[in-house]
Amino acid sequence: MRAALLAVLVVLAPGGGAAQIPVYQARAERVLLSATVVDSKGRPVQDLKANEVRIFEEGKPQALAHFTRARDLRARVLILADASGSMSHELKSASTKMALVQILAALGPEDETALAAFDSEYWGVVKFTKDREAIKKGLDGIDHFGSTALHDALDRGARDLASHGEGRRAVVVITDGIDTASQSRAEDVIARSRALDVPIYAVSVVSPLDDPHSPQFVGKKQAGVAAKGTEVLAKYASLSGGAAFSVSDFGGLKRAAEQIANELKTQYRLGYDPPIGPPRFRRVEVKTTRKGVVVRTRSGYVPS
Repeated sequence: MRAALLAVLVVLAPGGGAAQIPVYQARAERVLLSATVVDSKGRPVQDLKANEVRIFEEGKPQALAHFTRARDLRARVLILADASGSMSHELKSASTKMALVQILAALGPEDETALAAFDSEYWGVVKFTKDREAIKKGLDGIDHFGSTALHDALDRGARDLASHGEGRRAVVVITDGIDTASQSRAEDVIARSRALDVPIYAVSVVSPLDDPHSPQFVGKKQAGVAAKGTEVLAKYASLSGGAAFSVSDFGGLKRAAEQIANELKTQYRLGYDPPIGPPRFRRVEVKTTRKGVVVRTRSGYVPS
């Protein structure tokens, strides 16, 4: 019986008033951001200092009020496995297992992992646990069948994980990137996910023809359905502070899994006290004064 993971909805609650013209204002709780810091070669930076961080809301600088390194926090990672019929090919199913094993091996003993799966529906397979073998057995028990509701699953997975308290966290989705059954539109799910503090890592298992790193890549002019799906997943990752990978062989898969695991181990938690303003989506950007270094985080939030 498929047991769905617990999900919560964010309820927006505007606060106070203004003097003459009734303009409603809202002061949000402290805004916390999961951040990944990488150098010019994409390698995680582990020694960033608080005085090197600059936070901007709607282009205006904000005072950093919270700074924690990853090693001080437990990780919770939701692995979202595509269980649709299109993933039944031997390479794709083996790729899913290899990615999962690599990520589990790189996490610390105190970190927790959950496993969920999706075809035309979304269901929980293994609840958050430190038991790595339980996750592997859960993956082995998944049968691949049916259509693919990828956007619905990402929407559900990100909201599920956002309900599980503080700490390092991320959704890792392993799929061929082809959505055939979602009720939600990609742009609507992206708009919701960009306001959650849940980085999304997308591993797209594709044909060499759709893999930019393969010598057989045919280029954007001949992009197929899988390549277009990969572009959408890259947008999910970019706006949430995660990363996206296209892989067509085990070498590429291993590199992707290692990078995801390394980034999860080196996440930072940043926070600031936001200004009073209307309860709408607010753009956030994080920069660093260190040259050649980039900070990735979610692109904004909605005051609650």
